[in-house]
Amino acid sequence: MKIDRDIIQKSYENAKRVYALYGVDTDKAIEAAKRVRISLHCWQGDDVTGFEGKSVANQNVVTGNYPGRARNGNELRADIEKAFSFSPLAHKVNIHSFYAETKTGRGRNNYTAEDFKGWIDWAKEREYGLDFNTSFFAHPMMNDGMSLASPDKKTRDFWVEAGKAGREIAAEMGKAVGQVCVNDIWIPDGLKDNPIDRARFRGYLTESLDRILEKKLDRKQTVEVLEGKLFGIGTECFVVGSHEYYMLYAAQKGVGLCMDTGHYLPTETVTDKLSVVTQYIRDVLLHVSRGVRWDSDHVVVFDDMLTSLFIEAKRLNVLEKIYIGLDYFDASINRIGAWTVGLRATGKALVAALVEPTALLKKAEEAGNYTERLALSEEFKSLPFTAVWDQYCAAAGVPVGGEWIEDLRKYEADVTGKRK
Repeated sequence: MKIDRDIIQKSYENAKRVYALYGVDTDKAIEAAKRVRISLHCWQGDDVTGFEGKSVANQNVVTGNYPGRARNGNELRADIEKAFSFSPLAHKVNIHSFYAETKTGRGRNNYTAEDFKGWIDWAKEREYGLDFNTSFFAHPMMNDGMSLASPDKKTRDFWVEAGKAGREIAAEMGKAVGQVCVNDIWIPDGLKDNPIDRARFRGYLTESLDRILEKKLDRKQTVEVLEGKLFGIGTECFVVGSHEYYMLYAAQKGVGLCMDTGHYLPTETVTDKLSVVTQYIRDVLLHVSRGVRWDSDHVVVFDDMLTSLFIEAKRLNVLEKIYIGLDYFDASINRIGAWTVGLRATGKALVAALVEPTALLKKAEEAGNYTERLALSEEFKSLPFTAVWDQYCAAAGVPVGGEWIEDLRKYEADVTGKRK
């Protein structure tokens, strides 16, 4: 299916005139979209398996067995490139530490940037940014599901070393690619049933984080963010790194915060929290996910949650100040297709936000005219933002509409479908 580019251009010219009536310059909106980098999570491509080859419990539950997952760095990078070929966005790649391609036999607690040379060289050549996560899970040194908050000091010491190594790797990645590398700290630590002494475990976590973050690093190369969670499988009653804990720690210590849209109660929204967090915390990372009834990491789609989040960021004038990354994993469908759906949904939400006639809405609100505010909010939902998105794609030389699906089928037949 090929969409006539003349139709796309004509639709865009019409949309451009419509938006001009409301004081919106769609050409400038597209240029603004090009400046917002979206970080793609590498772990969708191999079901959060990594390259260490350890047969240990993984604290991340991935469902499905669709054929063709990436088995090594070259395959994973090739799959990411295929997904990027379907997206007009400015791209980064988020890498967990257990995707190291080490030739030295070093362990996770003393990896260096050399163990990620394949990723760094690849990103530099293609001008991708890089983000990083130390993998505080799926390792023999997990002690009853605990890492930085473990009561066992030997366990904590190991993971502190891993966290320190991760910071240095992130700094080297940022320096090499010439973009800030966001180093996200997430741990699965918690308990299935109610603890008696919550403060004890959080005291261990504070001690560990203080040790990891003691050394000051160049903010032009890397920034740290802490990622909280409401609950997880096996930690239903108590998560050590809760949202409140990390928010207060980050505000007090001058560290950043990651808010994952799937890590809250179903009725909570990150949209509501963004205006608070961005006032008090310098570095904010949004992890865009889709929780269905729980933190299920479903593929991101273009829905009210996603659009409201980006619209709020635009209204706050922080779209180019915060960091944005995708975070989900689904092994029940084509993995590159999952990446692509999420990237394109995110791009649509970004464009929808950038072309919103926000000035008119703020004017009505500041005048106390809430009837007009509501009326305009509803009318603006049907403005032709999809024509702007299609133009953005066409101008970037990537598929418009469903054009990419046939190319994905061919890649599956020729490449991923032949993997055993």
